[in-house]
Amino acid sequence: MSGIFDINIDKLDFTKIRMHAHSTVHNSDHHASREVRTRTDLLQCVRKNTLVAFVQQCRMYNIDALHELSLQVAILLMSKCTDRMQLCSNFMSYAADAQQRIDVDESVTTMIDSNELHALQSTSDWVSLFRYLEVVQLSEAERSALRCNARVAVFSKAMRPIFPETAEMEAFIRPMLCTMLMHIPAASMLERVLLAEGPQHRDIEVMCLRAVNSYVDQCQHMSNDTNIEAISLLVRSVRVNSSFHNDVAAVINVSTSDNSQRNETVKKQFSLRRHIRDQQGATVLHRALLFEEWKYEMKFSVNISPNTQRVLYFIRAQTRQVDMSSLKYIFDQQMLAKTLALSLERIDADAVTAAIKTLRVYQYNIKSLIEFRTTCLIGFNQAVRQTLTLPVVFQLYVACWQHPSIREQCWRSIIPVSNFAITSRCNEFRQKYAYEQLSVLQTLLYCHTENHKAAETLNDTGI
Repeated sequence: MSGIFDINIDKLDFTKIRMHAHSTVHNSDHHASREVRTRTDLLQCVRKNTLVAFVQQCRMYNIDALHELSLQVAILLMSKCTDRMQLCSNFMSYAADAQQRIDVDESVTTMIDSNELHALQSTSDWVSLFRYLEVVQLSEAERSALRCNARVAVFSKAMRPIFPETAEMEAFIRPMLCTMLMHIPAASMLERVLLAEGPQHRDIEVMCLRAVNSYVDQCQHMSNDTNIEAISLLVRSVRVNSSFHNDVAAVINVSTSDNSQRNETVKKQFSLRRHIRDQQGATVLHRALLFEEWKYEMKFSVNISPNTQRVLYFIRAQTRQVDMSSLKYIFDQQMLAKTLALSLERIDADAVTAAIKTLRVYQYNIKSLIEFRTTCLIGFNQAVRQTLTLPVVFQLYVACWQHPSIREQCWRSIIPVSNFAITSRCNEFRQKYAYEQLSVLQTLLYCHTENHKAAETLNDTGI
């Protein structure tokens, strides 16, 4: 029995042993890399869903998601403050010196509490958004203003067991701001924001619960003015990471392409009305300048983006003559004259619809939009009416003024509901009011230029 486990080393094939060991290490490395890729894909999917929800929330509040202050204003509107209009006004008065203002409608601030259909209702979404926030370099006056605020002083004192004694005021800004969101558990949000920053204490969950309860108990007697002042100071002290707007622009572009693919899928379904319309237009198809043929006739240079080409096509496809003087500072005069001189015998509805859907924000520059909403949208049921945000109503207004040959297709691409009541009311509206075309073009060019800036940034960063 003593020789059972004796091994003759000379008879061992070391090449096979090394190959087996190498394959084992290779398989383990491949498995680890696959886990890393899976984790990265999951994080990217979560981030994309969060940004999609943020874009939807901005459209509900009529905020441009690509604006430099869009995330800060979304935080203000979703805060636990009763007077959100005053909160936004205070913040805009502070930010108006360096950046463009955001016009927040008072009806939006009053609608937030009554409307429970918020896109950003998940703690995970807000944790992902707070990763884009970073604290600015505070001056001594700003630090003094934060220390003198009663609520900030109470919160920093309640958080002392978590932070070291030498922690500066900047360390408390993001943790306190994340507890100010409505419909989000403050303790859970605080814990996850702290964990996202780095390793924490072993009992961080209990410590966050104690800190939030201590803060709430000590602030019950404080007035709403101190709350407004505290939130205003906190939001002024943060800025958005430069990658945020690039990611939002990428999400908007992806959602636009997804909508176009969805429309192509819908078109594959048989429709007798569309079949008759296509058959009637087939006789003039060889003479028609659709978007692709129109681009060939225009002979655009390579430095003109497809979005700019689509904007020019939209301008040419309008039923009324465009005022050349209002566009001469934006487009090249020779290109604009060639655009208006080239006639369209058949309009490409898909190109016009794509241009209309880029109107993601309403700038309150249409005088007759209230009459349009109260008159022409009466044929929608209550479920559809609840989904009508100001940008959607604005898109329907533009679709109402398009050429009769593509009007219904443009309308249904925005809201797939059209009936006799809506059509007749739109006809009456067009007879009574004038098409505010210049305001539409101003908003269209604003949305186009913001997308163009984001696209240039994406190209410059190599994304």
